[in-house]
Amino acid sequence: MLRLPTAILQPGMTLARPIIDERGRILLRPGVQLTPDYISILKRRGFPSAYISDGDTDDIVIEDLLSDQVRRSAQTHLAEVFDFVGHVSSQAGVTSSEQAAAVIQDSVIVNALRNSEDRFRQVEDSVTRLLDEIMDASTLTGLSQIRGANDTLFSHSINVTATALMLGRQLKLNLSDLKRLGAGCMLHDIGKVFWLAGQDQEAAKGQQATPLQVLREHPRLGYELLRARNPDEVLTNHIALEHHERQDGRGYPRQLGGTNRIERSRADRRNISLISEIATVADCYDLLSVKRPGRTALTPKQVADTMSRLAGTFLNREIVQVFLTMLPTLPVGLDVIVRTGLYAGYRGVVVQVDPKQPDRPLIRILFNARGDRIVPIDLDLTQESSIMVEAAVT
Repeated sequence: MLRLPTAILQPGMTLARPIIDERGRILLRPGVQLTPDYISILKRRGFPSAYISDGDTDDIVIEDLLSDQVRRSAQTHLAEVFDFVGHVSSQAGVTSSEQAAAVIQDSVIVNALRNSEDRFRQVEDSVTRLLDEIMDASTLTGLSQIRGANDTLFSHSINVTATALMLGRQLKLNLSDLKRLGAGCMLHDIGKVFWLAGQDQEAAKGQQATPLQVLREHPRLGYELLRARNPDEVLTNHIALEHHERQDGRGYPRQLGGTNRIERSRADRRNISLISEIATVADCYDLLSVKRPGRTALTPKQVADTMSRLAGTFLNREIVQVFLTMLPTLPVGLDVIVRTGLYAGYRGVVVQVDPKQPDRPLIRILFNARGDRIVPIDLDLTQESSIMVEAAVT
């Protein structure tokens, strides 16, 4: 299969993977032939690219850490929890962080949260299924679901959870702590529902959007909400509270600091908790890897370089060092451009990676320097020392 930018999709091309919306609903199924209307919908909804079945790349299997079924189920259950909390917030007329905090303390709301156990349990069950899926993975070979422009909440939370679980396994967390980590990552942005509810209410009234102060308060509000629902899940709840804290103490909401180490004293409560630091690294990775308003997605190499720069001040340095061992910079399926040698300017895709030389993969050139499709050319970079490639920015 081949991942192509939406801008160059043509009618008649066949989808190789489903197009899924933020709530896990299938918009277009694999095997569907694209029509002008389908392409227009993908563009309008902000999908940057699509996986296409292509005769020249049918032998390329782009692995995903998560199956479509598990991902879709997790997104659906997460959306149901957010919808429930959002309904509570909307009914209460929340438009400020102070109002949100008061709502969370209301006994009626607390009882409603505690009586919604089935919804939260489905999210926790999704963590177990995600953990089963990534159990044998050692590298972040793909979180390759393509997301629309507005798919920034549920899809993001699933990716953060999968990444954090992989990182937690590398750090030898026990099964109980892995499940706490996963549940906390799934719900780390739950406090944003108060900001979203305020936006919807004020938009309906034609008023100015809710101040960003409420958005900045989402870690504290999310923590208070989760604590009201289940005060015994201390570690899980603290991921919501601490995922925007920094190693240098300049984060929010409590300006906690970090030691930049993995080993630490459990008695020192002045520092960010380990599982929150893992969640922050995973959160940062997904935010950098995905196209955002006003910014293209960074390539794997750019992500690695950026996270290395953030280590020590923003991110826990030792956790980042472990994380980078999991992150291939030229994974299978990556679009690449040739920078040197006979084929300089030509573009292609990574076909196979040699674990001993991961930066010298087998690539297949598909387009010349003018962007015209050519007869495919396979190049084994372990045998082509004069040829350098890098990820193509799309």
